[in-house]
Amino acid sequence: MATLRFYRPTPWMPTLATVSAAALLAAVLGFWTMRLFAPAPLPLPPAALQEHTDASGLVWSGLFSGRNVGPIVLRGVVAAGPADSAAVLSVNGAPGRAYRIGQEVAPGVRLVEVETRSAVLERNGVRETLPLPPRGSSAKIGPAPAR
Repeated sequence: MATLRFYRPTPWMPTLATVSAAALLAAVLGFWTMRLFAPAPLPLPPAALQEHTDASGLVWSGLFSGRNVGPIVLRGVVAAGPADSAAVLSVNGAPGRAYRIGQEVAPGVRLVEVETRSAVLERNGVRETLPLPPRGSSAKIGPAPAR
């Protein structure tokens, strides 16, 4: 008659499981202790909190390289939902004109998204955000002037 043999764990397996569970518990307790008793983060300096609204120093030559598109200025936005939004853009110093999402603004440049304070343009699959300049400003975005 055949005898049945049952699996007997080796004597070190319960010890290994106990040590592993204790190490995991220590790691979790250490992590949460450090998270709960960590000092509060230092406040940011006021200059870092200000929203960057001066677009006059931005050079977007990477977006508009190749064909000379000229400066594009965001004059206003109409954020009325994904299908009905529009942006008022001025290209090459021309008067502002409203463009709907998907329309071509300049050769190879099209409007893809309109947000409350910016518009997103796309050229060759590269998206760039055009911020709305501060009120009373005529900041231009475009290639760097030739020297």
